[in-house]
Amino acid sequence: MSVPLDTRVIRITRWLLSQDEARSTSHLAHDLGLSERVVRYRLSAAENYLRSHGAELRRQRGSGLSVVADAATRERILDDLADRDLAPRVYAPEEREHLLLDLLLWSWPDTISLDQLNDELEVSKTSARRDLRRCEPWLDRMGLPVVRRPGKGIALHGSEQRIRRALVQLLLEAVPNDVLTELLTTDFDDAELVQVRVPAGLRDRFAALSIRECHKSLEASPLTDRLATGNSDLVFTMYLAITEARYEAGSTLELVPGQLRSLRDHPVFDSVRLLADALAETGRQQLPDEEIAALAEYLLGLDALAEVPAEGADHSDLLDTILAEASDNLHASLGADDELRRSLAMHLSRLQVRLRYGLPVHNPLLAEVIERYPDVHVVSQRVADLIGDSLDATLPADEVGFITMYLSGAMERAHLRPRKQALVVCPSGMATAWVLVSRLQAEFPQLALAEVLSAPKYEERDTSNFDVVISTVPLAEDSAPVVVVSPLLSSADVRVLSTHV
Repeated sequence: MSVPLDTRVIRITRWLLSQDEARSTSHLAHDLGLSERVVRYRLSAAENYLRSHGAELRRQRGSGLSVVADAATRERILDDLADRDLAPRVYAPEEREHLLLDLLLWSWPDTISLDQLNDELEVSKTSARRDLRRCEPWLDRMGLPVVRRPGKGIALHGSEQRIRRALVQLLLEAVPNDVLTELLTTDFDDAELVQVRVPAGLRDRFAALSIRECHKSLEASPLTDRLATGNSDLVFTMYLAITEARYEAGSTLELVPGQLRSLRDHPVFDSVRLLADALAETGRQQLPDEEIAALAEYLLGLDALAEVPAEGADHSDLLDTILAEASDNLHASLGADDELRRSLAMHLSRLQVRLRYGLPVHNPLLAEVIERYPDVHVVSQRVADLIGDSLDATLPADEVGFITMYLSGAMERAHLRPRKQALVVCPSGMATAWVLVSRLQAEFPQLALAEVLSAPKYEERDTSNFDVVISTVPLAEDSAPVVVVSPLLSSADVRVLSTHV
C-alpha cells in the first residue's frame, strides 16, 4: 500500500536513512532547519511509510531515533522516495521566503504574477503577499527594491550585476555550508546532503547549476592559489556558476563606460579568460569579454578582502563614536579596550571591501547570538546604524550579529558580565554528577555552578537565587527554569542550554 507523503516527510525519512547511529529529534530538527514540534508532528507519517516498506523506526530512550533495515531495503526505499516528484510541497515560513527570493531574482527583469508565486510556493495569495512583505527589506539591502505593476505583477528594480551578487548571498543564507561544499566535488544526483537538507524548490535550482564543473575548471586554473583564504573558493565558484547560468539564459550584464577597458588591462583578466575557456571546453557557452571582466572584478574583491591588514584602515573618528556608544550603554571600560578597537577597525575595513564589491556576508551564529546576548544586540543595532550612516549603507542583520559578537566577546574577556548561577541536580550518584559538572565547566566556563543536589534535596531547596537548574531528570520548576540534559552533556544539550546561559 502506498503511504501519502509530502516533501517535509520525505526529507525527514531521507535524514533518518542517512544516519549511521541513533540521533535525537533535536539533531534532526537542527539539520533540516525545522522546529522540534514540526518534526514530532511528521514522525508518525515517516514511521508508517518505513513500516510499509519493511523497515522499522526504533526509538531508543537516551539515544534517539534509528532505522532498522538491511541494505537492500534501504536502497529500495530511497529509490521510491526519488520517484515521488509530485509529492505536495510543504515549506516553513523561512523556506518560503528563500524560495520567493530565488524566484524573483531568477525571473529578473521579467514581471512575475502573484498566481505564479502561489503555484510555486503552494500557498494562498494572502500568504504569498505576506511572504513578499517579509522579503522586501532583504531586497532593499541588496539594492533591488520591489516594483508592483498593477494588473501585471511584481518585478525588481536593479541591474544584472546586483541580481547575481544577491543570488550568491541567498545561497549562503539558505543552504548549510557543508551542503554547498559537497556540491563542489559531487555530481548533483550523487549528493546526499542536498537531498536531505535542502527544500525541494531550491534543490530544483541546484540541479540547473553547473557547480561541480565550475569548481573543476577553477581548480585547474592559475586562480586557485588566490582563493585559498576563508570561503573565497566556495563564494567564487557559486558566482561563476550563477554567471554561466544567467548568461546561458540570455541575461547579460553591462559595464559602465571605461570599466571594461580598465579590467581588461588588469593582469587577472587573462587568468579569468583561461578559466572561461576551460569551462567552455566542458560543453558550457564561451563567455564574452564583458562577462570575463565582471568575474575579474568579483575576484579582485575577494583578493582585497583577504588582504585587509590586521590593523585595518584609519577609522579613528567612527571608532571613537562606536566605543562611546558601547561605553555609555554597556560598560564604561569598553571605551578603553584596545583589543576591541583593533578588532572593530579590521572588521570595518573588511566591511568597506564587501560593500564596494558587493561581496556576500553570512553569520551562521546570528540566531544564537541574539538569543544569548539580547542586551548587547540592542546596542549593536544602534552601532550598526552609526556605521551605516558613516558608510552610506544599510547593514544587514548578519553584520549586527558580528558587532554583537565583538562587543559581547570583549565583555566576557574582561569578566564584565555577571556570571549566571546554576544549580545542578543529579540523582544517579556523585560520580555521574561530577562527570556532568566537568562537562558543564568545559562547555560553559562563564557559568557559576553554585551547588550540586540530589532530586529529593532539590524539592526542599529555594531556587530563587539561581538563574537555571540543570538536571538529569525531569523536575517541577520553581523560581528558576529547569533544563534536562544527559549526564554526558550531548551536543544537542549544549545547544539547548546555551539559550539559558
